[in-house]
Amino acid sequence: MIAVNRKPDRTTERDMRNAIEPLASFICASDHPKAALNLALSLLVSEIELTICAANARIAAFSNSRWS
Repeated sequence: MIAVNRKPDRTTERDMRNAIEPLASFICASDHPKAALNLALSLLVSEIELTICAANARIAAFSNSRWS
């Protein structure tokens, strides 16, 4: 049986700040900050969609193997 962590570590404001600050610096230093921000947001949304798809596939595979 695969162990599942039911209580994932909470992301703190500090964790988010450490991730966001380098990205914000990169965007602000860009020649076209609005375009860089739009690209960053598009990539973030794309990653979220891929994560949701992967999670759904994992749930489906677990459900199918459990009832087979």
